Amino acid sequence: MLCKELGPTRRDFSKLMLASFAFAAMAEARGTKYKGVRLGVGTYSFRGVAMDDVIKIVSGAGLRGIELESGGLEPQPASREAGRTPEWRSKLREWRISGKSFDDARALKKKLDQAGIEVYAYTLPINDSFTDEEIDHTATMTKTLGSPLLNTIATMTTAKRLVPFAEKHKLRIGLHPSGNPNDPEAIGTGASYLKALELSPRFGATPDASLYRNWGTDPLAFIKQIHQRITTLHFHDRKLNATPQTWVPFGEGDVPTKELLLLAAREHYSFTFTIERIYNVPSIDHTAEIRRCVEYCKRVLDQKG
Repeated sequence: MLCKELGPTRRDFSKLMLASFAFAAMAEARGTKYKGVRLGVGTYSFRGVAMDDVIKIVSGAGLRGIELESGGLEPQPASREAGRTPEWRSKLREWRISGKSFDDARALKKKLDQAGIEVYAYTLPINDSFTDEEIDHTATMTKTLGSPLLNTIATMTTAKRLVPFAEKHKLRIGLHPSGNPNDPEAIGTGASYLKALELSPRFGATPDASLYRNWGTDPLAFIKQIHQRITTLHFHDRKLNATPQTWVPFGEGDVPTKELLLLAAREHYSFTFTIERIYNVPSIDHTAEIRRCVEYCKRVLDQKG
């Protein structure tokens, strides 16, 4: 069983549960609700698509909530190579701590509000290159977007730096898996998640469905154990043993997508399933593909009865 594999003591588990009740009290479920389950879409699904078009796609797919990737708001480099230079990193930091970042966030929120779309999570990887001022402004920008939640990829050391900012801004922070499960600095295994969640009652987990093998031998048991601390679940399907990694439409891979949806419906979990379209299709019609993902989720949930 997962609890035995993770190895928390009864005292540790009691502390986790007390913090979970506090976290649940802060939580506000967002997204489109269907059969009791919250569904949203991550803008990561629309890599390279302008936000004005993303808004049309999301509306066309019948969804009313998004997890906004930072690339949909922040200025982007001319190329991947340019984005790796110290000059670009300095330019990005200047934008983040300037009033321009808040103006851009307010302008985007206005467009989303007009379309009836809310940002239920803002997602930005935070690493050791971030200054305290940068982290502080990122927290403020998250709230400017109307989001109660900042999802991030961070190491254990960086997560510790985020604790006072989460408290200062009364912000929930969701921790996405951050790397090699054998790295003691990484967050993403069942055991490392338990350690990270103990850092702050405002910390939650943002598990990635395709990486569930890091959670333990039984992914459903892991979800049951920490469901009150889950912010969003990054939801997609893939062939787990394929080389290279192969993402596929829902129901065509090895991720227990059906079981996860039905578990959430049966247990009345409040976190949002963030649909991510990672697989490639020729001449993609983004609206049709996201609608296809949504319809899969609805067909599964219709089995609940």
